[in-house]
Amino acid sequence: MADRFTCDNLTADYKQRFKAEIRRMIGTADPEIEGFQDQRQQRSLSVKYVWGHDHDFGEFSLKGAMGDRHIDILSGFMDNFGLESDLSGKKVLDIGVWTGGTSLLLAALGAEVTAIEEVVKYSNTVNYLAAAFGLSKLQCEPISLYDLDVHDVYDYVIYSGVIYHVTDPVLSLRILFNSLKDNGQIFIETYGIKDMSFGGGVVPMVLYEGSKPWPAMKGQKSCQQVCGWNWFRPAPMTLYLWAGAVGFEDIKVSDVNSDNRISCAATRRQHTDMLRAGLSRPHIR
Repeated sequence: MADRFTCDNLTADYKQRFKAEIRRMIGTADPEIEGFQDQRQQRSLSVKYVWGHDHDFGEFSLKGAMGDRHIDILSGFMDNFGLESDLSGKKVLDIGVWTGGTSLLLAALGAEVTAIEEVVKYSNTVNYLAAAFGLSKLQCEPISLYDLDVHDVYDYVIYSGVIYHVTDPVLSLRILFNSLKDNGQIFIETYGIKDMSFGGGVVPMVLYEGSKPWPAMKGQKSCQQVCGWNWFRPAPMTLYLWAGAVGFEDIKVSDVNSDNRISCAATRRQHTDMLRAGLSRPHIR
């Protein structure tokens, strides 16, 4: 797999300009393409192009902001939660893919991959990589997860490093529940917090960070550096309850590891209704 996405495997039309094009993208600032009203209110990496994942292209290598964590996350899903290593014939939905590290791995494992990335510049990158390496079964859509409206399509959903970045985690899970086939599975990885015990039981806690600096942070760094990244960081019990609330069964959630990360797997056994009181999209399937 390490050799699959090197410059030696580029399609003929991309061999001459691939390295220069990738280098050209990195560091560009193009808020216009994202449609921002005020770029000062946005995350810095949504405005300025930052490469996401470590990648050795053979002829050149790139260090990504996530390092090789995408490899560790997928292997963890396989080792601890039963994700298949041969995904031939499987349809996989990959959410929040940045520069496509996970999507490329899934394609290399044989999956037909639909990626979702709301930052247009990164979605364009994934489609560029797919074309450059001749991956006809990988496409990335430049849309918000909340604009996804597909039903009963996917065998697996990979929801890695995203749920703590969204403002409505319960709705996001319902959308993904709907996208799966019956007996399809979702694999979740997230930044989290530890469970808290109170009165002899576990309290389902959430840490809110949000879009503005906390009072103690004011004057330390710019807003783009300290906020706008994380909305709600769940504890393991909270993630378990979120998944169950939208209809998932057979929910397995890890403890918080030394990096404050949590992993989870759950199954849509069959499509069922959910509690709709206060649901932010009341007419969602």
